[in-house]
Amino acid sequence: MTNFTMIENELFNYDISGQAFKLYCLLKSYCFNGKTTCYPSQKTLADRLNRSVRTIQRSLKELVKTGLIKIKRRGSISNIYELIGISKNATSIHTSLNKILEKKTSQKSNLTYSNKKEDLFNNYAQRNYDFEKLENALLGNSPIPENIYELLK
Repeated sequence: MTNFTMIENELFNYDISGQAFKLYCLLKSYCFNGKTTCYPSQKTLADRLNRSVRTIQRSLKELVKTGLIKIKRRGSISNIYELIGISKNATSIHTSLNKILEKKTSQKSNLTYSNKKEDLFNNYAQRNYDFEKLENALLGNSPIPENIYELLK
């Protein structure tokens, strides 16, 4: 799947404006493949959100104040925006959860189950058909007996 951005639910607990939320989501969309940094210009951000550069600057200031991003100057063209706080916590949580799951699955694969239940769904005695007799009767090469079950023995 493409063209979507996952946002942590914890972001809803922050007291930020809707404009700052949209800007954070846009910055997050620029940080793909597990990266935590991106460097779009303020003009690019303003164009994407259909806002002025000044509005973007105010929203950036709000995100820095709440501790969601850090801004580093990158020459005269653009800044480097580092998403902090939620991303690092979420990454460490996901890493620790993955380690726990790997440990549990490896433990399960090492266990041998002696009290396994038998699968009774297909545990029926199979019939043995004489397929030549059945085929000849169905094709009309031999007479069909009155009791059809004789063909199935």
